[in-house]
Amino acid sequence: MFNTKIRWYKFAENEEEANNLLMGKTCSAVSINSKSLLLVYHLNNYYLVKNKCPHQGISLEKASCEDGYIVCPWHRYGFNLENGRGAGMHLETYPIEIRDDGWYAGFEYTSLF
Repeated sequence: MFNTKIRWYKFAENEEEANNLLMGKTCSAVSINSKSLLLVYHLNNYYLVKNKCPHQGISLEKASCEDGYIVCPWHRYGFNLENGRGAGMHLETYPIEIRDDGWYAGFEYTSLF
């Protein structure tokens, strides 16, 4: 009866613009669809995660990336960039889709149809 769907929101025209959002850093806070997210560049891949540690809600903007994990600057809890799992908690992750007309962030929603 209920279906989970993804709504896509454009956040960059191309890779150059995505890199400009990073401002020369590994990760940078971005606002997409009124949500505070963290754009991360690690090992030649881009990721979007919620810019809030699930442990105590601290911003992850000053986090580091280590071996495929985003590591909270406060308690050093690590969360897998692919699926958000780590430290017995879950960090929300968001898919990125690269199209001819730009880069899009995906947000899940529930539909009756």
